[in-house]
Amino acid sequence: MDSVDLIVDEQTGAMLQPRDTPSEELHTLLPSKMDSAIKFEIPDDCRDFSPFARLPAEIRHQIWESTLSTPGMHFLKIQSAETGGKWWTKSMEPLNANSDDSSDEDKEDDDIALEVKREVHPTESHCANLVPLYPSPEADISYYTTLNQEITKLSVTCNEASNVIKHLMTRPTTLKLGGGRMISLDISSDIISLEYVPQDVFEDGCQFTKTLQCAGLERIRKVAVRYCHKWYEQHSPTRCSVCGQTHSTPDRIAYPAHLYQFLARYLPNLEHFYFVDYLILRKSTTEDGQECPCAGAAATVDEKDKRPPGKFEGGNRTYFEVDGQDWTVKSKVFETTTWLQDRYVKYAKASTLSCHKNPTSVKFGVLACEWTVGRRTEMKKAPVTPIKKGRNKRAFCEEHPTWRSRRSPRIAPNLTTGIATPTELNAAFPFVFGISGRNEFEFTFTAPLK
Repeated sequence: MDSVDLIVDEQTGAMLQPRDTPSEELHTLLPSKMDSAIKFEIPDDCRDFSPFARLPAEIRHQIWESTLSTPGMHFLKIQSAETGGKWWTKSMEPLNANSDDSSDEDKEDDDIALEVKREVHPTESHCANLVPLYPSPEADISYYTTLNQEITKLSVTCNEASNVIKHLMTRPTTLKLGGGRMISLDISSDIISLEYVPQDVFEDGCQFTKTLQCAGLERIRKVAVRYCHKWYEQHSPTRCSVCGQTHSTPDRIAYPAHLYQFLARYLPNLEHFYFVDYLILRKSTTEDGQECPCAGAAATVDEKDKRPPGKFEGGNRTYFEVDGQDWTVKSKVFETTTWLQDRYVKYAKASTLSCHKNPTSVKFGVLACEWTVGRRTEMKKAPVTPIKKGRNKRAFCEEHPTWRSRRSPRIAPNLTTGIATPTELNAAFPFVFGISGRNEFEFTFTAPLK
């Protein structure tokens, strides 16, 4: 008798015999012959939630609305409605260049007062529209593509869900584009990633010479822009040509003055502003669970202001609000955010061009991005076509008539010879359940060919 390894139960102390492996267990349960079609049957009791109709109408409406309240990221840009027109001009001295040791609060107050004093009210207006950042719908990773699909599904679910959708879409705070495309509902905390000037102008700097007339900006509550790493210039130590010694030059941070001007002038209902830094990564951990010592430091967050970080969906990307503890930040994005918040509040209070009534209530933060990488599929190799060789002596001889007459005649194959054909087919088919392919399973079965 073969010896069998026994397992001791930790709770009862009884000796248990190990079960067979899952593959052997499955092999014993499978019948000898399976149907080629795989069917899944859902019980009738699990298809409907019967107590839903007995809930109060207010709770039912909240349930319908909660299906559309997922926070998302939408990518839009301001496109001029006039041919060849611009409402900005590229500045010769684009950005405010400050070193790390020259930040003085009194000096900033003087700069803001001088800037507001020299402001010129634009006499001309410029018409523009909010349009998707990506021209092709297939390439658009904005969350409103998923939102419109969910709205279509709920509109045909039942009359009550359809009425709730119509009520949400007719609210005055709903953000829509000129063609009627739904972007964001007021029940969700969506972020608008806005490109208000071209990227090269955004990096270098600009001045607003005309008053922008763009419908939809007044409905934006949360906005995000891409953080530009060109704003921070790190200088290496240089050798002085006079004394011959090596001197360290202070690093230079170029702050975008046009950014707080745009926020104060054209976003009257702004609640949150975010910088999106695509170079922020999660902190790596060592084998013992300790944080890696090479991880960069981020901004510190006070305990009283600490709140759950936000999470926003957009295509195959997920944007996380950086809390300063679990992320590796090597750029000057937090220093730039602090500078922008101070200048925004001071400028919005002093400038007559500002349209925000309470600039101190606007919160500033940083977002990190993580990509959702799908499962890699193996590519089928294309049939290789043999390379035709050049003419040689043998090929030349075979083409000659006398050579063809010398060759022995070909014997036709015997078609009556029996060929062994398989009687069963082994195949593996992938099955995907859920939304966006989050649950994937592969089934391998054997089907008879006769």
